[in-house]
Amino acid sequence: MTAITLRIPDAMDKPLRDAAADAPSLNDYILRAVRRQMTLDAARKLASIAPLDLAGEGDAL
Repeated sequence: MTAITLRIPDAMDKPLRDAAADAPSLNDYILRAVRRQMTLDAARKLASIAPLDLAGEGDAL
């Protein structure tokens, strides 16, 4: 695991805390958002490589 330090601008502090109100913690909310964005970025990169021929694989993108 790699530790990172995230500096949140003062202008974003309250809106971010409000958005994370239902999360167990602000840290958990940020981690979930980062993981979600990493997944989307990886999917975009995979989709741009080349069309995949999944015929007969029982799956599709």
